[in-house]
Amino acid sequence: MSIAENPYATPRSALSWMPVRQPVFFVVAPRKFLSLMLLTLGGYFFYWLYRQWSHYRQATGARVWPWVRTLFSVCYFCTLILSVARELEQGESPFRWWPRGLAVVIFLCGCLPFTLLWLLSPLVALAVGAVIVALQLALALQLQGAINCLERDPQGRGNAGLTGGDWVGIGFGLLGWGVMLAWVVREVSTSAIA
Repeated sequence: MSIAENPYATPRSALSWMPVRQPVFFVVAPRKFLSLMLLTLGGYFFYWLYRQWSHYRQATGARVWPWVRTLFSVCYFCTLILSVARELEQGESPFRWWPRGLAVVIFLCGCLPFTLLWLLSPLVALAVGAVIVALQLALALQLQGAINCLERDPQGRGNAGLTGGDWVGIGFGLLGWGVMLAWVVREVSTSAIA
């Protein structure tokens, strides 16, 4: 009796077929993410947001304009966080985080520096702004960790090296750091004289 004649025989073909999942978001190694955010004076943030939204549009077919969502990042950053959360909920990812709390804190940290600039002296505003930026970096790093976990690359090995464009951004960022340091030195010297 052959297998075709025996209905109780186990099938010989592989029945479990999993389609290859297209990446929905942009993977970056945490060390590269943090380094580029600091060395480009935050300029990498806009490139990173643009890549997140363009990956999302390409993978889901959603009608979003990545450049608009990058320019108005304060309005759309919460949407990015909740989109990542929705994708994580659909999968079997063990990543534990609180996306709604993260979205609220990032939104408040995004709005807070604009009010501080009007109320505080320049040096105090710079110090408070640095603390807020550090908090935003930590929260954005948590979001990138969720994205890396979702894309099954927790260490971000797929995008860990620096490219030529990264080096150009670092050059402009270091120039910006130099200008800011010169401004701080000038402010401190003029306030010490007065």
